[in-house]
Amino acid sequence: MTWIDLADPLPRGAPEPYTPIVWELAETRSLPSTAGVPDRPFSEVIDARESHREFGSVDDQQLGAFLWLACRTRGVGASELGFDLEHRAAPSAGAIHPIHVVVKRPGDGRWWLYVPRSHQLAEIKHAPAKLAGLLDLSLQVLAGDQATRFLFLAEPGKTLGKYQDGCSLIWRDAGALLGVMSLTATAQRLSFCPLGITGEPWASGLADQGKLAGVGLALLGAAASS
Repeated sequence: MTWIDLADPLPRGAPEPYTPIVWELAETRSLPSTAGVPDRPFSEVIDARESHREFGSVDDQQLGAFLWLACRTRGVGASELGFDLEHRAAPSAGAIHPIHVVVKRPGDGRWWLYVPRSHQLAEIKHAPAKLAGLLDLSLQVLAGDQATRFLFLAEPGKTLGKYQDGCSLIWRDAGALLGVMSLTATAQRLSFCPLGITGEPWASGLADQGKLAGVGLALLGAAASS
């Protein structure tokens, strides 16, 4: 067995300020929020959660409600790290939230960055060409032609500005986000499935070397019976 030791993350004595990436964006689209979300008891959601591999298409209302509940920024706070701290549904080491959610919808060649503070999608320039290989690979892993695909992009410099040996924290942030998203999909009676692939080597090509890293993908769709 090969085990990669990521060491123990510890807060730095003094933070190393980091300047977040500036995305090359084009069109933006506002999303609806939570209207029409089923009101299911939490105990029922926990018992019903499972991964699905058949997907119908989700509409703007379903996608908007999903991202609103699972991913939006609920509050911000000042920090010495060079960017604001944030409160979202998923826990994050240091309230840093280094994981970006990128959305690929069926029938649309573009990839969209979810902007959690404004609850919008913003088109990422040049992404279709840079992520073409990743799209092909993800379709080989799980076809899901009608599924909405999510790529999770880590911005390591944000977490590493506060923690030395902080890489394991970034992976744990990605896992926590997946968990919250899977429960949110279950609450909405939608199908959700994480993929084992990380998104590399294509994901990191969306920014200068070392700025981004792929840390996972997932699929969302309407339940097969709906």
